[in-house]
Amino acid sequence: MKKLVVLLITLFSVVSILHAQQNVKSKNRGKSSAFEEMDFEGMMRRYFGKDSGPMNSTEGIYSVSCIVKKTTRGFLTGKEKVKVVERKDNYARIALLKDWPGTNREYIEVSLNARNALKYPIIGEVNTLSEGAGLIYKHYEPGKVGLTFSMMSLHPEILEGVRSEMDGRKLITYTLSYLKIYPKENNNEVTKR
Repeated sequence: MKKLVVLLITLFSVVSILHAQQNVKSKNRGKSSAFEEMDFEGMMRRYFGKDSGPMNSTEGIYSVSCIVKKTTRGFLTGKEKVKVVERKDNYARIALLKDWPGTNREYIEVSLNARNALKYPIIGEVNTLSEGAGLIYKHYEPGKVGLTFSMMSLHPEILEGVRSEMDGRKLITYTLSYLKIYPKENNNEVTKR
């Protein structure tokens, strides 16, 4: 009987301590810091807004959209049919940053979708073609081989990447559109978010 009482008292003590720790954690969650805080996108905006000479026009924060089209030819008619299989507008926010000197990539693509994360994934890399007329973009997916896109700058604030592959008799075309949202080329002022 004494063992049962000691066991119950010990169990009650452990539960009380755990409950007290949970209350302290929930109280600390609601507290704000005494310091001004910023998220990763805020840091990127400050980095891109720095006044240290001319910035590379490729660097910036972008909103990404995607269209996937399937093209088939009619068996008897030979007429081409194009069908939009998937469309995602503004589904991701990324930052394109100049990479360290000495690496074999010029720019890295960092996802800004995670909120309050301690680490941000590098989801792609971009290199300029030898003549500077276009870009080669390699996108990474977990557990898959990188997908390569040919990119062109359609406008100082728009990049478009295209990738095509054959699936039997179907041609599948992936088109990525990158719209620069910060910093704007025609705006010399840095706007705060």
